[in-house]
Amino acid sequence: MSKKLPIKKISLFIILAVLLVGCSATKSTSGGGSSSSKEGRTINIGLQAPMTGDNAQYGQDMRNGVELAIKKINSEGGINGKQLKLMVGDDKATPSEAVAVVNKMIMNDGVKGIIGGYNSSPTLAAQDVSGPAKVLHLNMGASPDLSKTGNKYLFRVILTGSVYVPAVLKYMAEEKKVKKIAALFENTDYGITMYDAAKESAKDLGVEFVTTEKYNPGDKNFSAQLSKIKTLNPDAIMVVGLYNEVALIEQQAKQAGLKVQFFSPDDSMYSQQLITLGGDAVENHIFASMIDLNAGTEEMKEFKKIAEENKIPAQANTAIAYDAAMVLAKALEEGKGDPEKSRESLANIDYKGITGPIRFDENGDRSNSPMIMQVQKGAFVVIKESE
Repeated sequence: MSKKLPIKKISLFIILAVLLVGCSATKSTSGGGSSSSKEGRTINIGLQAPMTGDNAQYGQDMRNGVELAIKKINSEGGINGKQLKLMVGDDKATPSEAVAVVNKMIMNDGVKGIIGGYNSSPTLAAQDVSGPAKVLHLNMGASPDLSKTGNKYLFRVILTGSVYVPAVLKYMAEEKKVKKIAALFENTDYGITMYDAAKESAKDLGVEFVTTEKYNPGDKNFSAQLSKIKTLNPDAIMVVGLYNEVALIEQQAKQAGLKVQFFSPDDSMYSQQLITLGGDAVENHIFASMIDLNAGTEEMKEFKKIAEENKIPAQANTAIAYDAAMVLAKALEEGKGDPEKSRESLANIDYKGITGPIRFDENGDRSNSPMIMQVQKGAFVVIKESE
C-alpha cells in the first residue's frame, strides 16, 4: 500500500519553494453546489494520490472509493446540511509533488480533510504541511516512520508494517517451515522499512535472511537479482513491492527456473491486476491482508452493491479509501467545523467499516490483526483468519 529519502532535510525547502511558486495541481469532482467551500454550501475534502505514472492505478482505485463514499453521503443529505466536494491532486508518488498538491488544497481550496497519499515518502513530506495547518490527514502509507511524526492530525487507515510483518513471518516459519529467506524489495521508504521490520521479527522465529536485493520502482528487468538468489537456494523469497513489479518478478523467476515460495508482508498487491499481469507465475503467492473482498459482512455487501451500481471495480484499495472517506466525514460532522473537535472525534472513533473495526491508537494507527491470504487457482483465498 506504499513508499528512503532524506525527508526531514528537504521538506522545509520544498514547502518554502511551493509557497513561493504556487501550484495548480488539483481538480474538483463529486458532490453538488459551489466549487468553493468558502461560499458555505459545500465542504471541500482532498485526495492526494498518484494519478499519473507507474502508480496511477492505485490512485484511481482510491479516487473510486472516495467518490463512492461522497456520493452516498451527499445522497443522504451531506454533513451538517452541506454537500461534500472532492478536490483531486496528483502527487505523482513523489515528495515534492505531494507537498505542492497538499499546499494548494489547503491554501487555495480550503479543504477540511485530506485522504492520501498511497506511498509513504510523499505522505511523510505532505504531512509537514497538513499538520501545522490542523487539517485531518488520513493516509494509506505502510512505513513505520509515519507513526513517529508527532503529527496529531495524521491518521493511518491501513495496518502498519509492525503489524503485518510479524504475522506473515510467523505463518511462513510455523506453517511453511521456512528457515532461509531471500529479500527482494523496492528501494523506497516502504521497501526498506518493511525489510527492517522483517529482519527484526526473524530473530525470534529462527529465520535467516540469506541475501538482501533491491530494485527501483518502475524497473522491468530483475534477472541479476533473481540469478543471485537462485544460487543461494532459499526456502522462500519475500518480495516487497506493488503488483506491477511483483507480477514481473515472479514471471521472470519462473522463466529462470526458480521454483520457490514467494510471499509479501502486506496486501499492496491485493488486486486482480496481479493475477491479470502475472498469470500462473503468481499462483500460490502468500501475503498478509487487512481485508477480504469475499467476506459476507453487511458492510461488504453494501459496498459491492454501490460499486456495481456505479460500474466501479470492487478493489481492496477502493474499499480502504471508501472507509477513509466515511470516517473522515463522520469526524467532520461531529466536529462541526472546528479542527480540534474534528480531530478529537477521529481519534476516538469506533466505526464498523468494510475493512473491519476502525479505531486508532495514540500514534493514529489502526491495531487490527491481519489475515493471511494466498492466490489459489486465480483467486484470492483466506488461508488463516485474523487472530
